[in-house]
Amino acid sequence: MNLPRGSPRQGERSIDHAATVIACAQRLGVSISCCGQTNNPVPLPIVEVEQEAEGIVTLWVDVPLQLAHSFCPGQYYMCWNPYDAAGGMQQAHLHSEKPYSVGDIRFSAGDAYLEPDTGGAETAQMGFTVKDLGRQSGQLIQMQVGDWLAIRGPYGNSFPNPQADSRLVLVSGGIGSTPMYMAAWDARRRLGDRILIEAVLGFRNQAESHFIERMQRVCDRVEITTDDGSLGQQGFPTSALVQILSDTTSAGSDPSTRVYTCGPEVMMAGVLSMAQEYGIEAWAAMERYLPCSMAVCGLCMIGDRLTCRDGPVMEGEWLLQQADFGAEQAHMH
Repeated sequence: MNLPRGSPRQGERSIDHAATVIACAQRLGVSISCCGQTNNPVPLPIVEVEQEAEGIVTLWVDVPLQLAHSFCPGQYYMCWNPYDAAGGMQQAHLHSEKPYSVGDIRFSAGDAYLEPDTGGAETAQMGFTVKDLGRQSGQLIQMQVGDWLAIRGPYGNSFPNPQADSRLVLVSGGIGSTPMYMAAWDARRRLGDRILIEAVLGFRNQAESHFIERMQRVCDRVEITTDDGSLGQQGFPTSALVQILSDTTSAGSDPSTRVYTCGPEVMMAGVLSMAQEYGIEAWAAMERYLPCSMAVCGLCMIGDRLTCRDGPVMEGEWLLQQADFGAEQAHMH
């Protein structure tokens, strides 16, 4: 399929948007059929832009059904904005491909997390949740329905699958909510009521809060913290986490509970240390700078591991032993 220059919604000739969506999803399906991923950006028309909070949107695209079914929480995609600063595609502009987690998946118009009958549909909808953290992400949140969003992936490993009759505690800071929601979504989809899911969502303030209703639909308990106290409990996510762990966990090993976390490294270091104190296994989804995702550039190194090849999900015990873990990182969004 020959793709027109510029946005489909700005074309000089009439473009069948629905047909373009289907054709692009089919093209993506062909690209992933051989190895389960695509290593070249495939343009997809945006079908919906969902405003989540101040400076945070979810960009929805249609993808092949098998891609949505096979997605594992913790994986990510490289998302490319093909437009220059003026909104066209003719001028050279700075490299604008960055990694983003999947924020949500829809198999039908029903409850997304239940995986309802698709009615024979060949596609599902995948949402990429983006927060304005700089030039590239700031341009992405301005995109509209009909604009191209090019993706390649999925890349990376995933969180270990929780078992039935276990307990899952999820701790996020800021936009780290996206892999935490997908971990809860996947666990509830697979295990139903046979797992206890508790979550702590941390934000700087109420204006940036998001995904709260999503998490409440799939979790048994959700605690909110904000730095300024404008919503929920004032403080950092670790202040709510200690309450959750203290409720049912005594000192010593607790093999039935697992902690997953994603967010700023300073926060995750505190979460992992607390889990270790309570004898709980923990994993973190790292957010290092990932310009290539093909183990070529080496810029996502932590310890002796590459985040793109050996992560982004890494064991908490190992991370706490790394001298370069736990500091503020320049993610270059």
